Amino acid sequence: ISQELSDSDAFVIVSPEWHGQVPAGLKNFFLLWGKGELAHKPALIVTVSSGDGGSYPVAELRMSSYKNNRICYIPEQVIVRNVEKVLNDDPAMNNEAADTYFRDRIRYALTLLKEYAAALHQVRASGAGDRSVYKNGM
Repeated sequence: ISQELSDSDAFVIVSPEWHGQVPAGLKNFFLLWGKGELAHKPALIVTVSSGDGGSYPVAELRMSSYKNNRICYIPEQVIVRNVEKVLNDDPAMNNEAADTYFRDRIRYALTLLKEYAAALHQVRASGAGDRSVYKNGM
């Protein structure tokens, strides 16, 4: 997995809302990659909620999941609310207006993520983020 992460230019981080929080397994994931695998690479946060929630995991990820791995969250996110009623293969199971909105919003966010990936590639290539200078974040 380390090599696959190192070879990636960007990430989409999908988090279900678990009692208003990011699940522990996802939090632990970010603790495993402190050797530069995620460093200075853009990531889009996508949270999923069965109700009207989903915003707390966005805040939690932005606040505490980047310190030593240096992942760079873009200033856009997708919060998929009432997930059972959108993005289903069977259109009859979807709320048509909400489904269209989320599909368009996801397309928009992924297009933006792609541009951030191109821009941050230059940052990584410059060597400005040399981890040997400061291994851990503040």
